[in-house]
Amino acid sequence: MFYNLLYWNIGKQLYLFRNHYSNPIAYFSNYYSYYFGSNFFDRENLRYMRRFYLYFPIYFSKFDKISWNHFKLLLNIRSCQKRNFYFYFLLFTNSSVEELELLIHNRIYERI
Repeated sequence: MFYNLLYWNIGKQLYLFRNHYSNPIAYFSNYYSYYFGSNFFDRENLRYMRRFYLYFPIYFSKFDKISWNHFKLLLNIRSCQKRNFYFYFLLFTNSSVEELELLIHNRIYERI
Protein backbone atom coordinates (compact mmCIF):
# COMPACT_ATOMS: atom_id res chain seq x y z
CA MET A 1 0.00 0.00 0.00
CA PHE A 2 1.47 3.31 -1.08
CA TYR A 3 -0.20 5.21 1.73
CA ASN A 4 1.78 3.59 4.54
CA LEU A 5 5.01 4.76 2.94
CA LEU A 6 3.53 8.26 2.62
CA TYR A 7 2.47 8.30 6.27
CA TRP A 8 5.87 7.00 7.36
CA ASN A 9 7.60 9.79 5.42
CA ILE A 10 5.28 12.42 6.90
CA GLY A 11 6.11 11.06 10.36
CA LYS A 12 9.78 11.31 9.50
CA GLN A 13 9.34 14.95 8.48
CA LEU A 14 7.51 15.69 11.72
CA TYR A 15 10.32 14.13 13.70
CA LEU A 16 13.09 15.88 11.78
CA PHE A 17 11.43 19.31 12.00
CA ARG A 18 10.66 19.05 15.71
CA ASN A 19 13.27 21.70 16.54
CA HIS A 20 12.50 24.06 13.64
CA TYR A 21 8.94 24.91 14.68
CA SER A 22 7.44 25.51 18.08
CA ASN A 23 4.60 23.10 17.23
CA PRO A 24 5.38 21.10 14.08
CA ILE A 25 2.18 19.07 14.25
CA ALA A 26 0.02 22.19 14.13
CA TYR A 27 2.15 23.63 11.32
CA PHE A 28 2.00 20.50 9.17
CA SER A 29 -1.69 19.99 9.92
CA ASN A 30 -2.48 23.45 8.56
CA TYR A 31 -0.09 22.98 5.64
CA TYR A 32 -1.40 19.60 4.48
CA SER A 33 -5.05 20.51 5.07
CA TYR A 34 -4.64 23.65 2.99
CA TYR A 35 -2.93 21.99 0.06
CA PHE A 36 -4.79 18.67 0.04
CA GLY A 37 -8.12 19.86 1.44
CA SER A 38 -8.64 16.86 3.62
CA ASN A 39 -9.54 16.43 7.25
CA PHE A 40 -7.32 13.36 7.29
CA PHE A 41 -4.32 15.48 8.22
CA ASP A 42 -5.71 16.54 11.57
CA ARG A 43 -3.42 16.64 14.58
CA GLU A 44 -4.40 13.22 15.87
CA ASN A 45 -3.49 11.47 12.61
CA LEU A 46 -0.24 13.40 12.38
CA ARG A 47 0.64 12.22 15.89
CA TYR A 48 0.02 8.66 14.72
CA MET A 49 2.27 9.28 11.72
CA ARG A 50 5.07 10.60 13.91
CA ARG A 51 4.66 7.65 16.25
CA PHE A 52 4.71 5.34 13.20
CA TYR A 53 8.14 6.65 12.29
CA LEU A 54 9.42 6.53 15.87
CA TYR A 55 8.22 2.98 16.55
CA PHE A 56 9.25 1.65 13.13
CA PRO A 57 12.33 3.70 12.13
CA ILE A 58 13.09 1.46 9.13
CA TYR A 59 10.40 1.02 6.51
CA PHE A 60 9.88 -2.58 5.38
CA SER A 61 7.91 -3.79 2.39
CA LYS A 62 5.88 -5.91 4.84
CA PHE A 63 4.20 -2.72 6.02
CA ASP A 64 2.35 -2.57 2.72
CA LYS A 65 0.38 -5.69 3.63
CA ILE A 66 -1.28 -4.00 6.62
CA SER A 67 -3.78 -1.16 6.49
CA TRP A 68 -3.41 2.16 8.24
CA ASN A 69 -6.22 1.27 10.65
CA HIS A 70 -4.22 -1.78 11.75
CA PHE A 71 -1.23 0.45 12.38
CA LYS A 72 -3.30 2.89 14.40
CA LEU A 73 -4.19 0.05 16.75
CA LEU A 74 -0.60 -1.15 16.87
CA LEU A 75 0.70 2.34 17.62
CA ASN A 76 -1.40 2.51 20.78
CA ILE A 77 0.67 -0.36 22.23
CA ARG A 78 3.62 1.04 24.19
CA SER A 79 5.61 -2.16 24.60
CA CYS A 80 7.90 -2.92 21.66
CA GLN A 81 7.66 -6.70 22.19
CA LYS A 82 3.87 -6.68 22.27
CA ARG A 83 3.68 -4.42 19.23
CA ASN A 84 6.02 -6.67 17.26
CA PHE A 85 4.10 -9.75 18.35
CA TYR A 86 0.80 -8.35 17.09
CA PHE A 87 2.47 -7.07 13.92
CA TYR A 88 3.83 -10.49 12.97
CA PHE A 89 0.60 -12.12 14.08
CA LEU A 90 -1.19 -9.87 11.59
CA LEU A 91 1.20 -10.82 8.81
CA PHE A 92 0.71 -14.49 9.55
CA THR A 93 -3.08 -14.52 9.98
CA ASN A 94 -4.17 -11.59 7.82
CA SER A 95 -6.69 -10.57 10.50
CA SER A 96 -9.18 -7.75 10.14
CA VAL A 97 -9.11 -4.59 12.24
CA GLU A 98 -11.93 -5.87 14.43
CA GLU A 99 -10.13 -9.16 15.05
CA LEU A 100 -6.93 -7.34 15.96
CA GLU A 101 -8.82 -5.09 18.34
CA LEU A 102 -10.37 -8.15 19.96
CA LEU A 103 -6.97 -9.85 20.27
CA ILE A 104 -5.47 -6.80 21.93
CA HIS A 105 -8.46 -6.40 24.21
CA ASN A 106 -8.27 -10.09 25.23
CA ARG A 107 -4.52 -9.73 25.85
CA ILE A 108 -3.52 -12.70 23.73
CA TYR A 109 0.16 -11.73 24.14
CA GLU A 110 0.05 -12.25 27.90
CA ARG A 111 -1.62 -15.63 27.52
CA ILE A 112 1.11 -17.12 25.39
